[in-house]
Amino acid sequence: MTDPTALPRPTTAPAGRPFQVLILMSRTGGGHLASARALEAELVRQRPDCKVTIVDMLTDHLAFPFSRMPATYDTVVNRTPRVWHAMWRMTALSPVARPTAAVVRRLSRARLEALVRTTQPDLVISVHPLVNDLMVPVLRRIAPHSRYVTVVTDLGGIHPSWLHRQNDAVYLPTPKAIDIALRRGLSRERLHALGLPVRADFARAPADRAETRRAFGLDPDLPAILVMGGGGGIGPIAAIAEAISAALVPAGNASPAAQVAVVCAGNAKLKAELDASWWPIPVTALGYVDRMSDLMGACDLLVTKAGPGTIAEASIRGLPMILYGYIPGQEAANVDHVVDAGAGLFEPDVHRLGAEAARLMTTERERLAAMAEASRRLGRPEATREIVASILGAA
Repeated sequence: MTDPTALPRPTTAPAGRPFQVLILMSRTGGGHLASARALEAELVRQRPDCKVTIVDMLTDHLAFPFSRMPATYDTVVNRTPRVWHAMWRMTALSPVARPTAAVVRRLSRARLEALVRTTQPDLVISVHPLVNDLMVPVLRRIAPHSRYVTVVTDLGGIHPSWLHRQNDAVYLPTPKAIDIALRRGLSRERLHALGLPVRADFARAPADRAETRRAFGLDPDLPAILVMGGGGGIGPIAAIAEAISAALVPAGNASPAAQVAVVCAGNAKLKAELDASWWPIPVTALGYVDRMSDLMGACDLLVTKAGPGTIAEASIRGLPMILYGYIPGQEAANVDHVVDAGAGLFEPDVHRLGAEAARLMTTERERLAAMAEASRRLGRPEATREIVASILGAA
């Protein structure tokens, strides 16, 4: 890994004021904010004199109508995924991306300059691909001594907008991603493959498995399948729970082979539906979960869409995965990341997914164990600490 002190803009602040860090993100999906908060906590831990400001740059600091576009993200992704995929591919083309960014930047110039002048950052960290072409030229013009680094929060599909050539450093999830950045013309000495930033509790050992299950209302002695659908609890979650439970119906008076825990997150309608249903095996519906590190550690199999943060966290806990879907474009390569490593399977058909999960929990336990070990090899529990240490020049 290249010594970060070799980069041109040192992480120092003028005497008499805190070290100012500005983190740029957008609430398009839940992963960018989660990454920003993980970095914030670690920055303060490693450098207590710093002041961290997290801003949703696309919503709060762009001119209308561009500021309204992030609010349409969930609708477009969930209802018209083909439209989203087309947009993702189009914005990967330089003849489209650069002129578009230039227009948005020009119309939003006053707002972006005000953000820089108000926060006076010594260091700017991007955790969203669309902010780079908008902010880097502004920062270089009015605050040229501020460092600008990007922490990529996608696992496999690295959109070109992550890779602005005037980044002082780019933090990537895998060595394969470094190859992508090199092909885009970035210099090797500014590229670091340290993993994805995750919450600090994933760097610690999980709590006792039986105690954690009991705390979440689960049977402490029964293997558990964890079903998730991202921060919004979206996707065919109820159908997946039904398919798994049907495939695991015990014969005769036998005890069930496993239980199911479903994280509904903010989807109150889904939780109410699951709570009101009758199940042939134990099924527990959960809302928002703060102790995700412990919950993952208490489960034996994860069923989820291919979100990068969820995959990174599951890998740290050595949790094998069945992936049922992905956002076209940005998450497609995440499936390959898991499947190629032997850490999980991709099965979009709900009924086949249920049967596969049942086999893994009953007749194919050795295969499940091998997947768990492969998942653990992908895990980077120290990623957040190492990323921040490198950024601050302490690596």
